[in-house]
Amino acid sequence: MASKYDQIKFFKETKARDYHICDNCGEWINAGDIYFPESIGKVNAPGVKLRKFCKECYENTLKIKD
Repeated sequence: MASKYDQIKFFKETKARDYHICDNCGEWINAGDIYFPESIGKVNAPGVKLRKFCKECYENTLKIKD
C-alpha cells in the first residue's frame, strides 16, 4: 500500500557515523562509508519506513542513469 509520503521521499548522500545494514543487499555499511538514506525532509511522519542503501546498490539499482 502506498503512503501519502511516497511522493516526497528522496535519497540523500550521507557519511555514516555508525554501522547500518543496506536494505537492498543486506551488507554492512561501516562507519565512515558513504550511504544513501531515504528522507522526507522536515516532515514529522512517525511509523514511516525509511530505507538505507549502500553506495553500490544506490548506483546500480536506484540512481537514474543519463
